[in-house]
Amino acid sequence: MLMGGWNREQAVVFLCAASIRAQEMDQEEILRHELIHVIQDLHQGALLPEPLFTILARETIPSGEVMMVIASGDDANRELECRLLTRMLSTPVVAQWLTESAAKNRQGVVIPVALAPKNP
Repeated sequence: MLMGGWNREQAVVFLCAASIRAQEMDQEEILRHELIHVIQDLHQGALLPEPLFTILARETIPSGEVMMVIASGDDANRELECRLLTRMLSTPVVAQWLTESAAKNRQGVVIPVALAPKNP
């Protein structure tokens, strides 16, 4: 069941509220996951180097979930990296990373006000 997505061509992150409610998922976690996909696109490659990625994935992601991602036919390493970082990072950290990545790449990515890092 689709919870959300990142449409590169339109530069839009979307959430499927009905699916998220039906699966009793956290909207913020789904949004964080999709924003990490945006960061992956801005960096155009792996965010975590090997062997760190493999070690962290092995320790963090249940084997059944890994097998499901591999079987989906999508870019498994990209999706697993995203799931791993979604679990490890807070929303403010992801928002700050996205803000800085977008500024570096000059990609007009807009950060929702609710997620924008607050100045101390």
